[in-house]
Amino acid sequence: MRIIMLYGKAGMVKHAIDTFRDMHLYGCKRTVKSLNATLKVLSQTHDLRAIEAFLAEVPQELVVELDAYTVNIVVKAFCEMDFLDSAFLYMVQMERLGIKPDVITYTTLISASYQKNRCEIGNGLWNLMVYKGCKPNLTTFNVRVQYLINRRLAWKANDVMRLMKKIGIEPDEVTYNLVIKGFCQAGYLEMAKRVYSSLEFHSTYKPNAKIYQTMIHYLCKGGEYNLAYTRCIDCMRKNWFPSVDTIHSLVQGLMRNGELKKAKRIMRLVRNHRPPFSSSQFDSLRSICRRSDGLKPNQFD
Repeated sequence: MRIIMLYGKAGMVKHAIDTFRDMHLYGCKRTVKSLNATLKVLSQTHDLRAIEAFLAEVPQELVVELDAYTVNIVVKAFCEMDFLDSAFLYMVQMERLGIKPDVITYTTLISASYQKNRCEIGNGLWNLMVYKGCKPNLTTFNVRVQYLINRRLAWKANDVMRLMKKIGIEPDEVTYNLVIKGFCQAGYLEMAKRVYSSLEFHSTYKPNAKIYQTMIHYLCKGGEYNLAYTRCIDCMRKNWFPSVDTIHSLVQGLMRNGELKKAKRIMRLVRNHRPPFSSSQFDSLRSICRRSDGLKPNQFD
């Protein structure tokens, strides 16, 4: 199996398949694990006919029983090639043979359906999954939240997050970042701040770099520079730095509001960042401050 995976990493797909087919010649029994390794390599080609031909060959000539992981590899490969109908039909076919789809199978199909704006199909798969007794997990819910945010339905996404908590699935950093960003994009900055506070004080998870970036960016956009400054300091203390554009916006806002000390503190932290910002990035930030009245050229050095 290791040799098959190594061939895959090297892009030698034919060698990987031949190795699987010839395993018996070397006294090695073909197993579902070696089959799945070969399928993963073959899926890299994005060749639908090659994958289908290999799958047809397995039970008849290679005599290897498939498992749920096999189904998930194939479903994912078909979805990545935009053959969603083929992916669904394969899942149904395997279920008839006694291999039940699991939450990964359904989540992969739901995600692909949402990405292709086939929301009715995605919602139908969700209902089918629940009807079959397969419970959605954190990833499944995050796929749903992502879809709602992409459609600018922040309030519905927030309802989904509340449902997660109610049924005992704790939202993670991905969930919170999506909902926070959704409210910010929709212009509900106060709701975004409330969701952030819920994460900060009522969750086992804590804000990560992406969440800090989202909040600082939109706080600056909303003119709340003092709160953006507080979040930025928290972020930088953990060695997570917002984008240069966001820092640029924050420093500009602080300077306009006469918050020279705060702007200087941000600049000191930027200067000491490791790995350092490029000289052009740092000079760009520093030039903002130097354009303010009464500042000497070296005041931020």
